[in-house]
Amino acid sequence: MDVIANGLIFGLLLTILIGPVFFSLIQNSIEKGFWAGFFMAVGIASSDALYIVITYLGISQIINNETFNLWLGGIGGAIMLAFGLVSIFKPVPVKGAKQGHEESSGWFRQVCKGFFLNGINPFVLFFWISIASKVTLNYQYDNYEATTFFVTLIATVFGMDVLKTYFSTKLSEIVTPRFMKIMNRVVGIALILFSLRLFNFVLEGFGYDIFGG
Repeated sequence: MDVIANGLIFGLLLTILIGPVFFSLIQNSIEKGFWAGFFMAVGIASSDALYIVITYLGISQIINNETFNLWLGGIGGAIMLAFGLVSIFKPVPVKGAKQGHEESSGWFRQVCKGFFLNGINPFVLFFWISIASKVTLNYQYDNYEATTFFVTLIATVFGMDVLKTYFSTKLSEIVTPRFMKIMNRVVGIALILFSLRLFNFVLEGFGYDIFGG
């Protein structure tokens, strides 16, 4: 249950991390309808799944190297800390969710749109590196637990994206600049706290513990 709970927590954090993909999904649903948004969400989830396979499998192959683990913890913590700070301080667009442009609503085109829009963002890769490092270093999941964690995470993100699509018209009115600023700060603080756990792992390797336990 802890594995599933952690997957849900990170899935919810990721789904409310407001960025260009969020607005593209909402706008696409408003302009093209539910199924256009649904298939775009499929593409987004597919690119996330690909990044998970690349980052987690790559990291898990060399996770027994203690020096590498310390470097990984430091890099993963720094990435997560940077995401948190950027989320807190980044400006929000004045026009909110009513941004975007016309595109064809063919299902395959929408899947590709979601896949590439999410996949070509280098910050998405950095985000998954930080999550993979947390899973392998802090949580120390075995392959079965890691699979359960990531499946829960992706299912949570996909389910929330489908809900965003379904309620897209109402969301376009709810997602005001003030709302976005609050959500970004909540996510930013949470990511900073998670990054501190990774930094603590590194310090423990040198005989220190910032949490005193």
